[in-house]
Amino acid sequence: MKTTSFDFEMGSHTMPTDPVELRGRERTDGRMIVLDRGKNAIEHRIFSDIYDYFRAGDLLVLNDSYMLSNTLQFTCGGQAATVIVYGHESDHSCMVEVRPRELAKAGLELRSVDDEQLSCTLLASYPDHIWKAKFEPTARLIRTLEGHGTRSDETVPLNPSHWQENPAAYRSVYAKSPGSLEIPSAGLHFSTGLLDRIAAKGVEFAYVTLHVGSTEVLAVRHIDAEHVEDHRVREEFFDVQGESAAKISRALAEGRRIVAVGTTVVRTLESLAASGPTNQVIMPQSGWTGLYIYPGYHFKIVDALLTNLHRPRSSHIVLTAAFAGQELLMRGYDELLSVGGYEFDMFGDSMLIV
Repeated sequence: MKTTSFDFEMGSHTMPTDPVELRGRERTDGRMIVLDRGKNAIEHRIFSDIYDYFRAGDLLVLNDSYMLSNTLQFTCGGQAATVIVYGHESDHSCMVEVRPRELAKAGLELRSVDDEQLSCTLLASYPDHIWKAKFEPTARLIRTLEGHGTRSDETVPLNPSHWQENPAAYRSVYAKSPGSLEIPSAGLHFSTGLLDRIAAKGVEFAYVTLHVGSTEVLAVRHIDAEHVEDHRVREEFFDVQGESAAKISRALAEGRRIVAVGTTVVRTLESLAASGPTNQVIMPQSGWTGLYIYPGYHFKIVDALLTNLHRPRSSHIVLTAAFAGQELLMRGYDELLSVGGYEFDMFGDSMLIV
């Protein structure tokens, strides 16, 4: 059966452009709507109340990736050029935009202003002025973005001075792996103190890495296909180390609840299940996942999900509908829109699905 009904009117609901702590609030102050699948019930809470929904033995899985600057300055034959990096590809190329746009052509080689060893060669064009590009040496790109980059954001225009002065505000308190070009945002709501309280309750933590980027461009986040089943997402890099793989395997074997923080963690965990053996032993691995989850998908690892409030007809809201059930999810959105005051997208409020 084809699924189409993921449209709703957001009305006057806001999509803030800065993290809450740069707006005079604490990370844990946001609102949280809770969808209880077992009770078919909806509650409205504040984020710090998430403590009440954990129980001893839960495994909380967190994405430790954080967002990089995405914009660098280059030159070509004496002409200045700006290169915006949107995502990494599995063949070690990147998706970029070059400004001025009329400068861009296949074969163009640019040289970094900040690192004379770093070059960028345009390989092929994509729609919407996006190019497939090769940075060489590949390993120098992240280092140069961290040391010299700025941010260029059109969908959610970040305050550039806030980004330069307070980069820690744009990442989770447990983040340690640079590589995302957009924010893995669900974990932004946790404070160190709240995580300590959750751990003291007997909750175990595991960390995975998924670098967000290419799902945000080329219309792969917003679903233009008539039926959501016909949509596709691009591959993104993930990494699950041995300690985390062992924790996930033990939780599965012991029947303990696995709580995913963010759609990035869901895609990572369910990709592990898709590529692993049938005895629920998760092996440490890294690779690329293009897993697209929509209603009808059978979840093999994730038992509960914390996510943000997502825009209509996005791949994120389709994933949450697959997890919560389409009727309960859309009833939740109808209710929070009716209640009013909720904030959407990466710096907005939260949804917990149990």
